[in-house]
Amino acid sequence: MNILPVRQQDLSGILALQKAAFTAEAQLVNDWNIPPMTQTLDELAEDLRKGIILKAVNDGGALVGTVRGHLASDGFYIGRLAVLPQWQGRGCGSALLEAIIAHVKKQGQTNRLVLFTSTRSERNLRLYGRFGFRPFKKSTTATGVPLVWLERV
Repeated sequence: MNILPVRQQDLSGILALQKAAFTAEAQLVNDWNIPPMTQTLDELAEDLRKGIILKAVNDGGALVGTVRGHLASDGFYIGRLAVLPQWQGRGCGSALLEAIIAHVKKQGQTNRLVLFTSTRSERNLRLYGRFGFRPFKKSTTATGVPLVWLERV
């Protein structure tokens, strides 16, 4: 598996992967209107413009995962870590998380990393905990999905 920066021509594939990967999350929280499921190609292009998006490709060059992030005044925000269902549990998510953390360290602009997930996403919470992320606040989406915000300083 290789982790590479996303290019403009990758965006439609990233959007399709994201929707496939977040289907289980939408089912878990019983909300098909979560942002990863409703994001448009134009919105994804804006994410690429304002930050970084990485992709994981298998040895055959097929897209299997993605993660993105952007720098804000209070830290670097990581989001939309997504791995195709058939690739989950194989270290792809960990590799993507390691790569984006390495990117942030290389840039040297902040030590604070921030992300969030549903409080019901136990698998995600275990993964983030292994990487040193700790909860610092809770919130709820407009549709009632409970979220936990995590940081690593």
